[in-house]
Amino acid sequence: MPFLALGLKKRATPASFSLYAYSEGFGGQPLFYADGYAYIGDPAKSNITDAAPVLFSSGSNNMWYGSPNTTFSNGTTPSWSNVTLTVPGPASTDRRVSLPYVDNSTDGTVTSGFIFYGSTAMHVTADGQLESMFYALQVSDRVSALYWNDTSIGQVPVILRNIAPSNPGK
Repeated sequence: MPFLALGLKKRATPASFSLYAYSEGFGGQPLFYADGYAYIGDPAKSNITDAAPVLFSSGSNNMWYGSPNTTFSNGTTPSWSNVTLTVPGPASTDRRVSLPYVDNSTDGTVTSGFIFYGSTAMHVTADGQLESMFYALQVSDRVSALYWNDTSIGQVPVILRNIAPSNPGK
């Protein structure tokens, strides 16, 4: 379903940015990498030793490249870097949003056409339609897997934005 955007303006993609999920139950949870897939929530709760928030930058054809946005408590950084935001194409059977290494995406996936409309992450289709079809499925306490255009197992819609949640308590 295409996303209707009234009153929003297409803006230039920032040089680097993080993504945060907003929806009922998601008050700005960060997007993070774990085992090649995109999740939202607390990476420390994922039970994946290399899980970390992603810092994106935009490349040619509006591809979004990611690297870890953290240093672990022992002073090391995650072993992954240079991953690409990837959503499944219409024929894909795996509907999860993935973060494969650059040049390692599989056939039937979409790696380009990502923009911001206002501060909301969107995808522009080949015929120029804007779409935002991100969904989340809770997989453990404070961790949800990110899906694209799939509600078959109880996923809920989320909006990804490049604005971190406010935290007046800190």
